[in-house]
Amino acid sequence: MVSTGSPLAAQAGLWALAEGGVAMDAAIAADAVLGVVQPMWTGIGGDCFCLVDDGREVVGFNGSGAAPAGLTLAVARAAAGDFAPPATDIGIPFGLPDDSPHAVTVPGLVDGWSQLNERFGRLPLATLLEPARRLAAGGYPVGRIAARAWRPVGERLADASPLPRRPRAGDRITNAELSVSLDAIASGGRDAHYEGEWAKATADAIAHAGGVMTLDDLAGHRGEWTVPISGAYRDHEIIQHPPNGQGAAVLAALAALDRDRAGAADDPSTVVATITAIRDAMRTAAGRVADPRYADVADFWATAGRDTVYTAVVAGGVSVSLITSVYWGFGSGLWAAGAVLQNRGAGFSLDPESPNVVAPGKRPFHTIIPGLVRRDGERWAVYGVVGGPMQPQGHVQVLRHLIDHGRDPQQALAAPRVRWLAGDLVAIEPGIPAGTEDALAEAGFRVSHDVPAEEFGGGNVIRTHADGWLEGGADPRRDAVAAGR
Repeated sequence: MVSTGSPLAAQAGLWALAEGGVAMDAAIAADAVLGVVQPMWTGIGGDCFCLVDDGREVVGFNGSGAAPAGLTLAVARAAAGDFAPPATDIGIPFGLPDDSPHAVTVPGLVDGWSQLNERFGRLPLATLLEPARRLAAGGYPVGRIAARAWRPVGERLADASPLPRRPRAGDRITNAELSVSLDAIASGGRDAHYEGEWAKATADAIAHAGGVMTLDDLAGHRGEWTVPISGAYRDHEIIQHPPNGQGAAVLAALAALDRDRAGAADDPSTVVATITAIRDAMRTAAGRVADPRYADVADFWATAGRDTVYTAVVAGGVSVSLITSVYWGFGSGLWAAGAVLQNRGAGFSLDPESPNVVAPGKRPFHTIIPGLVRRDGERWAVYGVVGGPMQPQGHVQVLRHLIDHGRDPQQALAAPRVRWLAGDLVAIEPGIPAGTEDALAEAGFRVSHDVPAEEFGGGNVIRTHADGWLEGGADPRRDAVAAGR
């Protein structure tokens, strides 16, 4: 089964399985298509994180890129100038302007595809990229919700980008430049990408905008294999990727909720308890999560364990949770050889006392988080919810519906959500249980009704039952689909 944010991506994943591929092959084929058909959210100019459960062990992969060697705190502060970042109490740090060339960190996605494919794949990368290459060259129809999300951020695209700024649902779009870049990856692998024409175009685009990234920064990138972090919730093991991602916030929130018996799903007090635990965990994560190579963050995830587009694939006894992103809509807006460049460096702090302070070769705080669940040592679910600071909030709420309220994957994803915005401000979706707004007010929250549906995240879930039956769900807030074979 494949569950992801586009029918075209799901078809690519199923095609890879039909070609003799395994779960990782399906995940990479689907993700490559997502980078074509949803370029405002992901692509070869972005990053990735992954969790893989092969039935024996769970391993993680950190495919996030670092700041260039020339990006010192002094350089970043000079570039920020009079920029005033938003309030820090938003669950994620924010220092540099999101459209600054200094916010572009090395895009780690293609290296991630290469390493994940080498370890867990069966089909060659050239085969897996074929659906994406064909769609980029021949055109694809823009999804209904993708078009709605594309239009408000289309003006961020640099003049060099040939993509339309305000497409309508169903419009046919081609991206010949991206097809060429995917051809280079298919024929020459990750080295052709990080040392070839795409790398030159990326360094030139950043230099032209006043940035400091060099060809050496790009050629020197390597993602790394990691040991996942986990925590108990009820009788389930919740597995997250370690920092520099914010997955520890999920574990901390669930640890707080695990102290008390869960209330009914339609009880306003259940909603209040959930969003309170989420807010407190995200506040902690915002001040503690950083690149573990530069800051001591082990204490945070150990404590949590006690107390971003997304693709889920289950096939052949292996579960893959893969999430990729360019961060903000169309990232930095800078364009290079068929794709926008991410702006993950906006997640650095400019405070020298912060564990997340910007430094050469350092990875920033990251919002994207893959997720897995095990029970009694067996695979139970693979899941994720995209949406920046909505991600840990979506993880917690979907898991509560699955585990505490016994809902199936589609019901858990479709259920109305609450989103903590900042301070004491929360947003609620239509359909939230009656009396919830009053209960939130009594708990000290202010409530907004002005946040659009897509800002409440988009999720995917695949449940593995004891008899091997796979049960999938896909979020109605996206052009998402779950499909099996």
